[in-house]
Amino acid sequence: MDVATRGSLRTRLEGLVILLVAGAYLFETFNIPDFYQLPDTPGPKTFPELLGLVFAAMGLWLLVSPADLMARIRAKRDGAAPAAGEAAAPRGNLLARLGLDWYFVALWAVVLAYLWFMPDVGFPVATFVLLFAFTWLLGEKRLHVLLGLSLGVTLVVFFGFKYGLNVRLPLGVLELLAW
Repeated sequence: MDVATRGSLRTRLEGLVILLVAGAYLFETFNIPDFYQLPDTPGPKTFPELLGLVFAAMGLWLLVSPADLMARIRAKRDGAAPAAGEAAAPRGNLLARLGLDWYFVALWAVVLAYLWFMPDVGFPVATFVLLFAFTWLLGEKRLHVLLGLSLGVTLVVFFGFKYGLNVRLPLGVLELLAW
């Protein structure tokens, strides 16, 4: 099995796992009681259901994505055009033999760090750092775009939850500002 096939298989397996976890997550949202449901307002199930649907869509997309998706992404990142039907020889380290690269590992490390530190650091700071790191790892190198996108999305999500859905998110280190 060549590297491109192994990478495609790994991508499909990840998609299947994400889809199964999202399905179980969505199933569990049916157990959330509607104690505080007001007419014409989102209830306590709204956010978990939306999150589950987004994860299910991402898992489904990875499951049915084109076979050479990873090869095209790596070729675009490296600036080289992949030859048709030609797979690169695997490098000697473990990550390469598994079809992984350091970007994949770094993205997971950022997600786990976000989950670990978000309750203490607070939603706004942790989300800003997460988005900044994700955008940088996915290839954007312009600082003004990194800062603007991270700050803009963080503010929209935070104020959308605070005022639109009336959900209190942890402020963490920004607790002193308590708007």
